[in-house]
Amino acid sequence: MNKALPRSIYAIFGVIVLLFAGLVYAWTTFSKPLANIWSQSALTWTSTIVMSFFCIGGLISGILQKKGVNIKVILILGAVLMLAGFAISGLLGKATGSILFIYIGFGLLGGLGAGFAYNVILSAVGSWFPDKQGFISGILLMGFGISSFLMGFLYAANVDQMDGKGGIPWYICFLAIGIGCFVFLLLGAIFVKKPGPDFVAPVPKTGAKVKNTTVPFEDVPTSNMVRRANFWLMFTWALFTSVAGFAVVFLGTPIATAAVPSLNDNASLLAIIVGLISIFNGIGRIIFGSMFDKIGYKATLLTVCIVFIIAMGIIILAMVTGSVIFLIIGYILTGLPFGGVTTSQSAFCNKFFGAKHYAQNLPIMVLVLLPASFGTKLVQAVQSGLMSGGMENNEAYIVVLAGVAAVCIIAGIVALFIKKPKVAES
Repeated sequence: MNKALPRSIYAIFGVIVLLFAGLVYAWTTFSKPLANIWSQSALTWTSTIVMSFFCIGGLISGILQKKGVNIKVILILGAVLMLAGFAISGLLGKATGSILFIYIGFGLLGGLGAGFAYNVILSAVGSWFPDKQGFISGILLMGFGISSFLMGFLYAANVDQMDGKGGIPWYICFLAIGIGCFVFLLLGAIFVKKPGPDFVAPVPKTGAKVKNTTVPFEDVPTSNMVRRANFWLMFTWALFTSVAGFAVVFLGTPIATAAVPSLNDNASLLAIIVGLISIFNGIGRIIFGSMFDKIGYKATLLTVCIVFIIAMGIIILAMVTGSVIFLIIGYILTGLPFGGVTTSQSAFCNKFFGAKHYAQNLPIMVLVLLPASFGTKLVQAVQSGLMSGGMENNEAYIVVLAGVAAVCIIAGIVALFIKKPKVAES
């Protein structure tokens, strides 16, 4: 594969790889049949473990690339880790009955493998599109974002949900998923590569008016990046908006049933409505990625916050009126900006800190997922506390949603303080 392929081919393989790497975020779906074996409180720790090691995997991947390790080697390692992770979770978890193998397999090994693949694909495929950083980030992250919905749906449709009452045993499904991850990450290792030093992005057609928003301001190493105010402002913006998105995703089902109690009797409709967040999360990654290229970083960050605020208002309206239509609109509008958060992080990292150190800088920015995941637990604790204090279920959620909207207002204010570096102004 020495000859360069059309760059669209690298994008296609990048989406496929991330579609499988994103399976580690489908734990909510994967864990349902496991609740017949282990307690829900024990199973929820897997999400925290997998998210932690996903971030660690991205950091390690960036370090390996900096040391000159070929990205194909890193992707092969990711493929092996994901295969081993799903196999250990399924086979040893079933054989021993110990949840420790779920933590080690799915959480530790699966998280590391997904982090390896995520970092390699975004840095390698993204380098083929210096002229469309927001757009390519959106396309790639769409695959990562919709993975849990598409693959999770196939898993839920075929797995034995009741331990022996029909369907494929969960541990066999885990093994099959691991093999699928291995095969497609291996294909990525074969086809995906970084462009050579002589690569030049296609020139726009003559006469086309192009606003140049994607050329990096400068190349900044990680040690300098973390000393800059813009990094911490963006980190704060991403933290607040991620908490907003995770809060609705994490509480999507209980919020929906609190707003429209009749959904308790229609499980299929409930699943479709809650699934809209994931679907439009994927769509939002492309929309906001394209916006980043066309209107710049500040307008994009502010738009994410505004759409989030509108979404919270509409979901509150659904709580007050009991309207399923308002609930659907609110969930669609939640998914769109939530997809824009991750895409904006990726494009911002390239724009402000350059492509040269992108593989090392992006994992530091993605560490925002760790505090954001704990933020959702805080949201749940607040909701439970309000109910314990005597509030009705839907009233408690209205307060929580209003708080999420307030967090997004703060995020918008933070975005206003992000300024171009002096080198860009000059």
